Amino acid sequence: MTIEQTRPSALERDVEDLRGALARLPFPALQDEVIAALVSRRAPSRLLWRVGSLSRTRLYRSLDEVLAELSSPRGHGTPPPPGR
Repeated sequence: MTIEQTRPSALERDVEDLRGALARLPFPALQDEVIAALVSRRAPSRLLWRVGSLSRTRLYRSLDEVLAELSSPRGHGTPPPPGR
């Protein structure tokens, strides 16, 4: 196994960071509430970019539901390259 294979991907890192940043967010929640929680916690912009792809009208019942949608193969929430 190479070092690259043992490093978490950008998505895996972001999921873990989102899990920590949103641990106290009361659910159900809309995308705007998720974004507001991240802003109030001064989360990195890459996390805001990632959750910006969530549905604006869907009511998410749990943090796991949010993370599942972001991790889905539909490619939601890919952050821009560094420096952009």
